[in-house]
Amino acid sequence: MDTASRLSPSRRANRRMFVAITAMMAVWLVIVLCRNPIRAWWWTHKLTDAVDPQIRLTYFQRLVALGPTGAIAVESLLTSEDTAVRGLGVALLNHTKPERSGELLLRMSRDPDLEVAMAAVTGLTMLGDTAVVHDLTDLLKSADPRLATLAVTGLGRLRTPQALDLLIETAKHHDIVGVRIEAIEELGRLQDERAVEVLTACLDDDTPFEGITASERWAATLLARVAPGMAMEPPLRGRPVSHFAARALQEIITTNGR
Repeated sequence: MDTASRLSPSRRANRRMFVAITAMMAVWLVIVLCRNPIRAWWWTHKLTDAVDPQIRLTYFQRLVALGPTGAIAVESLLTSEDTAVRGLGVALLNHTKPERSGELLLRMSRDPDLEVAMAAVTGLTMLGDTAVVHDLTDLLKSADPRLATLAVTGLGRLRTPQALDLLIETAKHHDIVGVRIEAIEELGRLQDERAVEVLTACLDDDTPFEGITASERWAATLLARVAPGMAMEPPLRGRPVSHFAARALQEIITTNGR
C-alpha cells in the first residue's frame, strides 16, 4: 500500500490544498518579479501602435519611469519604420541607459534621419564610457560626410583632452573638407587655446567649401519651425577653409582676452 492510499480523506484534502496554495504563491511571486518587464513589453507595444503623439509620450514616460527595465523591448522601437518612434527609442536609451546602450546607440548613429542619428551620438557622449571615443573615432573615419560630421559634434560634446586632440587632427588632415570645417567650428566653440596653432595654420588654406555647416543647417531648421514664413539667406558658396579658421580663432581670442 503506497503512502497516498494510507492517508485519511481529510489529510489528502489538506495536502491538495497545501499544493494548490504553494502553486498559487509561486505564480504570484513570478508575477511580482516579472511585473515590470511585462509592463515594459506591453507599454512598448502600445507606444508603437499609437498614432496620437500625446499617447506615445504617455507610454514613453511610463517606460522611462521603469529605469533600465523600461528598455527591455526597445529594439522594436529602434527598428520601426516611423521616424518619430525610432526617435523615442533613442530617447528611451538615453534616459534609462540599459547595458547595451553603447552598442544600440552606435547602430542608431547611422539612422537615415539626421535628428535621430544626432540624438544617438549625443547619447553616446553621455555614457561616460571609455569606449565612446573609440566609437566616435570609427564614425570619424567614415567616407560618409554626415557620419563623420556627427562624430565631430560628438567629440565636441565630450570636451576631453583626447577628444580635443582628435578634433585638432581632423581639422588638419581629414580627407573631406566639410568635415575639416566642422572640426574647425567645433574648436572655436570649445574655445581652448590649444587649438590656436592648428587654426592659425588653416588661415593659409584656400580650399573652397561649397556646402553649409551643421550649425547653419540647424539654424535654418530652427527658423523654419518658429517662423515658417521666413527663410534664411543662403550662405555664400565656395567659402575657403581660412574663412572658418579666422572665425574660430576670433572666438578663442575674444573669450581668452588675447
